[in-house]
Amino acid sequence: MIKNNIKIAWRNITKAKGLSTIHIFGLAVAIAAATLLYLTAMFDLSYDDFHADRDKIGLMYTSSEPVQGIRRSSTMPAPFAPALKATLPNVKLASRYANSGVILRYGDKQLESTNKYVDPDFLAIFSFPIVHGHVNALSDLNNLVVDEMTAENLFGTDQVIGKHVEVYAGGSWSTKTISAVIATIPTHSSLTFNSLLRFEQKPGYLAQKEDWEHEDHLVFVKMADPINDVSFTQQAKAFMDLYYKDESNMLKRDGAKVDKNSAYVSLHILPISQYHRNDLDLGQSGSPLFPWILLLIAALILFIACSNFINLSLANAMTRHREMGTRKTLGGSTRQLIAQLWTESFLLCMTALCIGLVLAWVLLPEYNAMMNYTLRVQQLFRPANIVYAVLTFSIITLIAGGYPAWRIAKISIMQTLKGNSDVKTGGLRNSLTVLQFTIAIVLIIATIVISAQLRYMADRPLGFDKSEVVSIPIGEGVDPQTVLQQMRVELAAQPWVQGVSASDINIGRGRDGSMSTSKFGFDFEGKQISTNFMRVDYDYLNTLGIKLIAGRDFDRSFATDTNAVLVNQQMAAVLGGTANVLGKTISMDGNPQVIGIIDDFNFQDLRRTVAPLTISINPRIFSLSYIFVRVKTANLRETLNRVEQLWKKVNPKASVPASYLDENTQNMYKSEQRLAQIIIGGAVVAIVISCLGLFGLALLMINRRIKEIGIRKVLGSSVTNIVILLSKDFIKLMAVAFVIAAPLAWWMMNNWLQSFAYRIPIAWWMFVVAGLLTLVIAVATISWQTLRAAMANPVDSLRDE
Repeated sequence: MIKNNIKIAWRNITKAKGLSTIHIFGLAVAIAAATLLYLTAMFDLSYDDFHADRDKIGLMYTSSEPVQGIRRSSTMPAPFAPALKATLPNVKLASRYANSGVILRYGDKQLESTNKYVDPDFLAIFSFPIVHGHVNALSDLNNLVVDEMTAENLFGTDQVIGKHVEVYAGGSWSTKTISAVIATIPTHSSLTFNSLLRFEQKPGYLAQKEDWEHEDHLVFVKMADPINDVSFTQQAKAFMDLYYKDESNMLKRDGAKVDKNSAYVSLHILPISQYHRNDLDLGQSGSPLFPWILLLIAALILFIACSNFINLSLANAMTRHREMGTRKTLGGSTRQLIAQLWTESFLLCMTALCIGLVLAWVLLPEYNAMMNYTLRVQQLFRPANIVYAVLTFSIITLIAGGYPAWRIAKISIMQTLKGNSDVKTGGLRNSLTVLQFTIAIVLIIATIVISAQLRYMADRPLGFDKSEVVSIPIGEGVDPQTVLQQMRVELAAQPWVQGVSASDINIGRGRDGSMSTSKFGFDFEGKQISTNFMRVDYDYLNTLGIKLIAGRDFDRSFATDTNAVLVNQQMAAVLGGTANVLGKTISMDGNPQVIGIIDDFNFQDLRRTVAPLTISINPRIFSLSYIFVRVKTANLRETLNRVEQLWKKVNPKASVPASYLDENTQNMYKSEQRLAQIIIGGAVVAIVISCLGLFGLALLMINRRIKEIGIRKVLGSSVTNIVILLSKDFIKLMAVAFVIAAPLAWWMMNNWLQSFAYRIPIAWWMFVVAGLLTLVIAVATISWQTLRAAMANPVDSLRDE
């Protein structure tokens, strides 16, 4: 019986080649797109899932609510972690986690390593696979842990336990002993590093050991029980009252609000599962909605494809009515007919599934390159994914194939044998078509809004001139001030160089992938002040084109300028206003004097408003990390190469390439750019699949009305009138879809834009463009069929069959 059903089903599929092609191609494209989006979402949701007891691991952060609004911070002082572990019995393990690049040297081999300074508990908290050694590898102060790649590069083997390596950090070399080798960090790990050193080896540790004011690292803990932030905050209240008493008093003095535990500053724990994506601006702080948006788009694309399948199957019911009636007359039961029709649908779906997976496999390398992923089709064959795939495919075949089969199989024998059908499906077909194009229009509007916002961020004046400025990461192993002066000498002879300076913080995200900020807090005239801080060198304003509003810039002729600062307008307003701030002394390191006020330039991304900023050239506070070179050239690529050649001459061991600032600023919005690319792709797929269905519906509709068209032509209807007649129903459906999609898209995109401090308004023309584009595509899809029908010879259409 099954074999016979398959033979008959395959015969019917090959007989209706056009309709079968539309069925298979539309569903295959949807499956391919949904597969890519599913792989992306699953990869994103899998971050840090390889750690054992993940529900007990978390990041410490503090929360307070001064008059400026809620403030959260995950940077901690050096004595925090030891005190927390000793005070709270529920904190089983704790480790500090500080970033720092170091240089490792063995014999004549030397390489830069992305290093983290951690405590002995670190390897016990996290489940990074240890190839050689054990979790107590950092029990000795002079131990060093490296990954497999670093071991291979230095020694040519990973059998390196007990070997000695020279480490350059904090301006000097020291010898460390390798005590463990860990496997290469998984790509879905939020924490990445090449080496680990004890936190006590961190430069400046002794001066900060008991300093509760200097906050510069993260703290991770492993709890005895699964994380409950509310309970933990209550348990930690006594700890915060003891060690954060002064901060609480200042917040109280300055009018801050208390939380539900009557605390001015409270301690919280962010689960490691939320470290990669959260809306608290902590950790990597990507949007937590991103993977779910991908899954939603995948589901919508599959819904459009299933709608097409149902629509075309029901619309084609008229061509199957005599077949169904004859089968019933010969004794076929409704159940047998449903089984036969569902077998056809199953074969179509299975063929589409195979083609879709092959298409996804073919497109995946290009998709990975475009989106900067390392996805593999093999990930689909994990047990959980296989279960999801089987369930999804079963639902698709049952809905897309089973429902039309049930409706068609239930038609009346007498009606079908008379040449009529009582399958009333116009309302369902129209509803599904409206939903399809509603989804497509929403995606098109989203594409327009996101693209406009990205273009706005790219073109918006940032308060500095980002064009033609090269950013050079200095790296480790050299004295920053020395190489800066050497670079100035090398560049002074180049006529295309217009300015050279340096800073401890890059603008945007350079080729080293680093983005950082520094903040200082101090008392000023009876209130607590918080400011972002940058250490720069002379000529910073000139090199970056930052406007000086009042006062003067740093000047080499003033020896006291190392104990002076510039502030931006936001900081000046906090300190009492532009007219009063010049000449004032502020209670920071060295009690510097304000000598100038600069424009509010966007030193952070456009998701945030410009915050108070203080700039210093004091070499004792922070070391320089980036050199900036302003150039004037007609060939940006050639000039960048020349700058890199000169840098290599000054620092032969430099390993991270230079980049332009305009490239760096765009790198800050990679998540938004990736989302835009995905939504654009989703909109294209949605339109293509919807138009395939529209094409099939138009074809079936015209075939049913062929005699009506012939009669109308005989009675004098023009080609234009007939085209309008055949198209108006579809145009009405497009209009209804637009009316539904427009407010929905406005609500969605307005909410998305709220995450940006600087954003575009949603304009009426965006909706008009989306509506017209959809209408033009839809009309173009059906125009060939309608024109061919309108221009056909009525003699042919009225001839008896």
